[in-house]
Amino acid sequence: MRVLLIILLVLVLRMPLYARAIPLDSVYLNTSSAEYHKLFLTRLDYYQSIGAQFIDSGIAYAGWLNGKEVVYIKESGNTNVIIINTIATRKKYSLYQFKGTVISARISTNGAYIAIKYFNTNKIPQPVLLLIHIPKKTTKVLQTASAGMDYSFSRDGNSFYYKKNNCIVKVMGDSYREKEILCQYNAPQWDENTAILDYNSHRLFVCGSSGNYDVYVHTNQLWKKIFTAITPAEVFIANKYVFYTAGFPGGYTVNLYSLQSGKTQRVLPGSFNPSLHITGNTAIFLNNAFITLYDISQNKLLPAIVESDEAMVSPDLFSIASTLYGRLFIIPTETILALDPQSKRYLAAMESAYTLILQKKNIYTSSYSSTYIQRKKATIASLLTLF
Repeated sequence: MRVLLIILLVLVLRMPLYARAIPLDSVYLNTSSAEYHKLFLTRLDYYQSIGAQFIDSGIAYAGWLNGKEVVYIKESGNTNVIIINTIATRKKYSLYQFKGTVISARISTNGAYIAIKYFNTNKIPQPVLLLIHIPKKTTKVLQTASAGMDYSFSRDGNSFYYKKNNCIVKVMGDSYREKEILCQYNAPQWDENTAILDYNSHRLFVCGSSGNYDVYVHTNQLWKKIFTAITPAEVFIANKYVFYTAGFPGGYTVNLYSLQSGKTQRVLPGSFNPSLHITGNTAIFLNNAFITLYDISQNKLLPAIVESDEAMVSPDLFSIASTLYGRLFIIPTETILALDPQSKRYLAAMESAYTLILQKKNIYTSSYSSTYIQRKKATIASLLTLF
């Protein structure tokens, strides 16, 4: 009953229900089937064979604090524990514990804060916005009425922005002092889910709902609409460019918008995964589950032979935190990008498995299952051409 209430509340709040951080096979294939189980074991065996470091399971969210530490939220029933893990020593400690269902989370670029939005355990679940100062272990519950992504950190990580009533408010670092930054009457548009993305020289305003968010840039004291994205969580400024995810379920695109020329370049034409993160000048996203890196400075696409449900590059670019089947792993970036015989054998095994599955319509769970499998096969075939 509690799960049903959460689903109903999400629908009322018009929150986009696209699949992210979950295995796409579990959406389109019967998870009780032998074929699904074989894919499951093949992927985990491959992770082990390439030396992926297992961190923990039951992961609701994970991200980097710095090049040496990851922070993640571990779920157990309706209890969530925020854990800090040092990669080299494998030492970890619990930062904070709360009850509810995690909706979203963000980490500040300086690694000092984590913001979490979750549904509480009331009879009718309500969204809660929690801001935690990690070094000091202090917490602040902020007022929120939406389950959407209506909060962000400044580029330096010392300020936090969130929607409060009819204004976007700036929270000043350690003091938690609040200041109104932009209110409804001065905004280009207003919706239940509204956010400010502040990157020093550029400020973006994002507003919308249901996977349809208009993005504006503030220039010459005016707001100018530049594109439409699926979520504020996947809009990033890197130098004079803006990376964002657009499209629709089954056809998500990763795009690069130039703030100078006003032109848009499509980096990824279409994927079942909405998953985009930026670290410095490096973007990471998923091409139908396969990790893909993009070097902004060189305008270079770097495909990998490793699948993931969610992946993030460390600030030093040396490692990738990958969540697969609710398990968190750390893999060296060098390993991710390796094109060796072992990787080729893995691709061949996956291609063979999906070829057989294509004929077994009795394990399909959706009218889109066939399209999904054909897309996986096409992606694998394109990666095999790299060898």
